[in-house]
Formats: sequence, structure tokens, C-alpha cells
Amino acid sequence: MIIIQDNEDVQQPLLGSNIACIGTFDGMHLGHQELLMHAYKTGGGKYTVVTFSEMPQKILKDKNYKYMINNLQKEKLLMEQKATGIIYFDFEKIKDIDPHNFCKILYEKYGIKTIVVGEDFKFGKDRSGDIDFLKDYFSDKNVKIVPNKLVDGSKVSSSSIRESLMNGDLPLVNKLLGRAYSISGEVIHGNGAGSKIGFPTANLKVDLNYRLPKNGVYAVNIGLESSDDEYLGMMNIGYRPTLENSSDSLHLEVNIFNFDANIYGESLTVKFQAFLREEMKFENLDELSKQLSNDKKDAIKKLNL
Repeated sequence: MIIIQDNEDVQQPLLGSNIACIGTFDGMHLGHQELLMHAYKTGGGKYTVVTFSEMPQKILKDKNYKYMINNLQKEKLLMEQKATGIIYFDFEKIKDIDPHNFCKILYEKYGIKTIVVGEDFKFGKDRSGDIDFLKDYFSDKNVKIVPNKLVDGSKVSSSSIRESLMNGDLPLVNKLLGRAYSISGEVIHGNGAGSKIGFPTANLKVDLNYRLPKNGVYAVNIGLESSDDEYLGMMNIGYRPTLENSSDSLHLEVNIFNFDANIYGESLTVKFQAFLREEMKFENLDELSKQLSNDKKDAIKKLNL
């Protein structure tokens, strides 16, 4: 897969395809996958994805905006969708480009002649460009419109997935994504409190730009960079209110079932499957341990369904 960062030095790159689809592709949900499948078919097995190196929402709305997948994950998923090229635009640099000049860049600089987009597509400065504009520029026959993907009668969208994450509705999130929602990070040293009560945890350091589900306890699958195996476990996202030395910082702790290897410094991927309960404060560590035993039983039940 050819990956291009758009800049002034790029001159007529050999993408191998003049078919492109455009979007942010945050989450790479079923609607995105439908769009990519149409681009693949339209291009006879070859197509280019036009996207952005930084999420537009970070620049237009909120610098603290959280993404559901980073660019590395996006590239991996695009490879699975058989994309043959990616063009990353710097949104900060192109946000004020009018629709005509954006189309001109695609056509003259990158040789794009056919565009595949969703039916709600908008682009250019102030989102002033639309499907009719694309048809005027590229011709009607060279603009392919993909209908909205519906699940249970509702449109699949990144915003609906973000809302479901905020509510802890992981079964719905995973249904709309077509896969389990996941985050990755490095295993770091904690204070060993989990081991003292029989539930050792891998403490996870993740990119602060990741969008996390709401605080609480989850049933999860776990993957390690050093192993092809996938493990069952449970994860807590929160502030550990039961512990005396609990701080104001958010903790991400994973208890991997039937596992005792040293994995400090490793990359670990957590796949969220189900929300188990809210984080709560217990009278003492014994009460916490009893609850964790119940959580484990509940997690195993949900993970083995």
C-alpha cells in the first residue's frame, strides 16, 4: 500500500489507481467499510483513500477531541479492506481551500478521476462542496454515491458509536464497528495493590488522545505483542476509590485470567466486549476482593457466550 503525505514536494505520484474515496474514517465502522468495498469494486481491486493526518474535529471544534483509532490502526484496517493507496492531507493547511481547488488537487496532482463518497458527503471550506459539485467537476458518471449503512433501521455513524461508548454499550459499539472496540498501550509498573488481593493487574499507559469507554469494569479479550494467543480478562477504568493512596489520575488496569508472565514494557491490546459494572468504593480490600471474584465469574460468562 502506497502512503503519501501531501505537500508541495509531491509531484504526480504513481498511485496505480485513479479511483478514490474521501473521509476521516474515524472508527472504520460498517458504513466506512461499505464505502471502501464500493471503491474496491469500482476500481477493479485498486483504489486510493483520501483522508487527514489529524482529525478535523481537533482543529475545528476541540483541541482535546479524542479519536477512536490512530493512523497506524487506520492503515492496518485499510490494508484489510484492500486499499492500495492513502493520501494524508494536513487539515490545518487545506481547511480554507474552496471545493474547486480541492478537486483540482485531486485531479491534477494525483490523477484522481473517479470519486466514491457517502450520500451525506460535504467538503471544502465551510463544507460548501457537495455531491452536485463533485458531479460538475468530475462528471456525473465518475461520482459514485454509496447509500447510508443502516443497522436495525438506524444510520451507522461515528457519532452514534461515540455516544454508545460514553454509555458503556459495548455490544452495540462492536455491532456498529463490525469488530471489538480496542485500545493499545504499554504495560507499566503499578503499586502492586492488585496482587495483594489475588487479582494482579497489568497497568496500561495509553495515548491520551484515545477515546475511552466510560469509567467502570469491563469484560475484555487481551492480545500481547509477544504472543499469538488471545486471553480472557477484565479491565477497570477509573480512579481506584477503595485504595488509600488513590490519586486524581485515571488508571487503566487489566487482570488477565490464568496468566502470570512478566510483560512489563510490552504493548498490550484490549478488546472491549461488555460493561460489567460502575466503579465503586468498598469498605475494605476484602470487600473489593469478593466483588472482583464476582466480576471475574460475570466476565467469563459474557466472554464465553
